[in-house]
Amino acid sequence: MSNSKNRDSLDFFFNPASVAIIGASKTPGKIGHELLRNLTQSGFGGKIFPVNPKAGKILGYICYKSIVDVPSPVDLGIVVVPADLVEGVTRDCVTKQVKGIIIITSGFSEVGNKELEERIVEIARGKLRIVGPNTFGIYYAGTKMNATFGPTKVLEGHTAFITQSGALGLALMDWTTEEKYGVSAIVSIGNKSDVDDADLIEYFSSDSLTRSILIYMEGLKGGRKFYEISKSATRKKPIVVIKAGRSKRGAQAASSHTGSIAGQDTVFSAAFEQAGIMRAEGMTQAFDWIQAINENPVPKGENLAIVTNGGGVGVLATDKCEALGLKLTDISTNLADDLKQIMPSFGSVKNPIDITANADDVLYAKVLDVLFRSEDVDSIIALFCQTANIDPVLFAQAIISLRNKENFKKPLTCAFIGGHLSQIAYSTMLEGQFAAYPTAERAVDSMYALTTRYRQLSRWKAEEV
Repeated sequence: MSNSKNRDSLDFFFNPASVAIIGASKTPGKIGHELLRNLTQSGFGGKIFPVNPKAGKILGYICYKSIVDVPSPVDLGIVVVPADLVEGVTRDCVTKQVKGIIIITSGFSEVGNKELEERIVEIARGKLRIVGPNTFGIYYAGTKMNATFGPTKVLEGHTAFITQSGALGLALMDWTTEEKYGVSAIVSIGNKSDVDDADLIEYFSSDSLTRSILIYMEGLKGGRKFYEISKSATRKKPIVVIKAGRSKRGAQAASSHTGSIAGQDTVFSAAFEQAGIMRAEGMTQAFDWIQAINENPVPKGENLAIVTNGGGVGVLATDKCEALGLKLTDISTNLADDLKQIMPSFGSVKNPIDITANADDVLYAKVLDVLFRSEDVDSIIALFCQTANIDPVLFAQAIISLRNKENFKKPLTCAFIGGHLSQIAYSTMLEGQFAAYPTAERAVDSMYALTTRYRQLSRWKAEEV
């Protein structure tokens, strides 16, 4: 199929007027049943057509013996039949003029059965698009379409998550909801026989719901296409990639897992950097970065201030900043004077700014307000250590209350360090759509992602002059 795609060429995967589940099942627990159940319960507003030659009705929907028997046009087909039947189903979908199919079924190139996969792609060439095979489906918040056999409920947000691993992606669907990382879309891309990472990056770079793109990748088939599209897309939206297969054994495992070429890791790293892609070390770091990027403006400079109620955690954060090349701003005389007017005499107005363990939520909010107003500060890291004399939730609420102020236009990452109450405060911040973390190191690392984005945009702007 042609590599020149416009955004609308994939729209039927995310905004279909009608969906047919080919291989729908009456048996709860079977993939064909769970897919239909998720689609019907997710709030999807389009038409739904189960296809099963042996079932009369499933979940109240009339079943059709074949996709060609469906009396209405079908935009999207979800294929859940055994691998040896997929070729025939694809032919039927071409006859029916279905626009795209998601092949859930496994048993293709990932297990060495490349010929069958190639035949299916050839049948579809120029007639319909394919996601898969070997996927768990697609979720899209814009149409409330949960066309997966994963969890029924998905937390809506602003990140398009593309995953090459099915089992990992399914686990992360639950994890993102639990950790309050909302998504605009989840695409299980599987073997990438047709639609690949680059196609999806191009689509989501123009999607109004999506602020950032996160990819779990094991290998690529079209490296040049991926590079060129990514280089253009990163100018519009940040892309974070978790690339598995850094080690020799890991690369071998990745190749056997989905049948794609893992390639030399140094080549991937160099290409990512040139394209403006941020490469994360693992899942936690990737989602931390995405959280910071989604919930913050890009910094206008690199002058960073840290405020803390604990000197020790401030030192740890400072060490991490220096290791990552982040610049802690020197506190000017004017800013120091403003801080001294509200801080206790035994506090420190040096950076990191230590308001001491005796500080309450009111003082914390006042200090942050001064920093937000100061022209000397471009970004802020707020650290809280749980003490016996103050409820951490009050600190969280104090920070949240600042959002209503006009000057709240700087990036902020937070850390709440402590026990149960700190965990509640941390969750409160996430629910309030703030970049919050349980450790100072993760708050600093997330600010590094924001600073990296600032540096990228500044460099590209300078290159245009």
